Amino acid sequence: MSQTTTSRKARAPVFISAPLAALVEGIYRADTTIGEIRKKGNLGIGTFNDLDGEMVLLDGLVYCLRPQGDAELIGDDVRTPFALATQFEGDTEDRFDVPVAESDFEHAMLDLVPSPNLMYAFRIDGHFNYVRARSVPKQSNYLPLAEIAKLQTVFEYHDIEGTIVGFYTPTFLAGVHLAGLHLHFITADRLKGGHLLAAAPKDITVKLQHAPAIELGLPMTFDFLAMDRTRDMEADLNKVER
Repeated sequence: MSQTTTSRKARAPVFISAPLAALVEGIYRADTTIGEIRKKGNLGIGTFNDLDGEMVLLDGLVYCLRPQGDAELIGDDVRTPFALATQFEGDTEDRFDVPVAESDFEHAMLDLVPSPNLMYAFRIDGHFNYVRARSVPKQSNYLPLAEIAKLQTVFEYHDIEGTIVGFYTPTFLAGVHLAGLHLHFITADRLKGGHLLAAAPKDITVKLQHAPAIELGLPMTFDFLAMDRTRDMEADLNKVER
C-alpha cells in the first residue's frame, strides 16, 4: 500500500436525514425526497421508504439496489426514511495494489481513519477478488429492523470491478448512525450491488474525507413524533447490518 495524496481543503458536513434509531424501531417512511438528498451531496448511502432496496449515491446519481442485487437509477420524487450524503472530494488517497484478505479488509480500512472521534466518508474504487452484499424486499411499517435479517437476500460477486461508498461513525453517535463502518457496493457498470457484508480487494484506491460537522434531520411525521424507543439498538443492528 502507498499513500499518494493528501488535501487540507475545508469540507462539507455529512447530512443525515433522520436518526438511525427511528429505523431500528420500524419507522420506514418519511417525507424526505431523493431530490433533497442529492442537494446535500454527491456521495452517500441509505434506503427507501418501506425499506424498498439499498441506496447508493455516487457522482450525484442515486441508485436503488434491489433484493436480487439489480441496480436501478432513482428519480428525485422517491422518498427515503434514512439516508446520508456529503459533497465528496477526498482528503486522502491510498492505493492498495496487492490483494487484501476478506478477514483483513475492515481492519485495513479502519487503519486509514486518523481519529476514531470524527466522522469520515469513504469512496473505494477498483478490482475485487470477492464481494458479498445483501438487500431486502419491501417491508411493512413497524416490523422491527432486527426481523428484516430473516428476509434479506445475500449475493456474491467474484473477480469484479466496482465502487464501495459509505461512512465511518464514532461510537458516541451510535443513536444517529451505525457506529463503525457502514458501506454499500455497486459494480463499475452500475448494474448490481447491495449493502456490503464482506470484501476482498485485489487492486483498489481508497479516498477518505472527514466531516467537520453533521446536519441531522428530524422528520415531521406522526410516526416519528410519537416514537417510543423500546428496542436494543446495538443488538438489533448487529443482526441486520453486520
